[in-house]
Amino acid sequence: MTTLNYRWQRLLLVFITIAVLMASFYFEYVKNLEPCPLCMMQRLCVMLLLMFGMMSLFCGISKCGRVTSILQMMIALTGVFFAARQLWLQSLPADQTPACLPGLDVLINYFPWQEVFRALFWGSGECAEITGYWLGLSMPGWAALYFGFMFLANAYDYYRLRQKVETSQ
Repeated sequence: MTTLNYRWQRLLLVFITIAVLMASFYFEYVKNLEPCPLCMMQRLCVMLLLMFGMMSLFCGISKCGRVTSILQMMIALTGVFFAARQLWLQSLPADQTPACLPGLDVLINYFPWQEVFRALFWGSGECAEITGYWLGLSMPGWAALYFGFMFLANAYDYYRLRQKVETSQ
């Protein structure tokens, strides 16, 4: 793996991540879809992937590049968890979905932190709403595909960087 190939691949991943982040802002501010707690956690994972992706552009094919790949794999797996949790909530029958909670701003202002963290990590009734489909998948389905792709791309980069270090010694 050459440094130029590595940087182009990382730049492509950064652009894909920016597109996903912009799509989430588009749905929130243009389409007026209020993000649920699990959507907010998925967005946080996308922002962290963007941050470490930009950092990996400056690291190059060094130990720092391997570390950022590992961190991105962990963040991508976390994003897969949140997307899978939301997909699971959406698959529940209506009588088994958890109760809806107030918005995140109300939760933060009036509820104990334990309730806020529980809503953020496990979701609530509004996470079970399906706001729409695109090509047969709901938004958390697309998010799960994105996070899975990011995990595989970073695992591939980590393997190639590790292989590069082993052959250079």
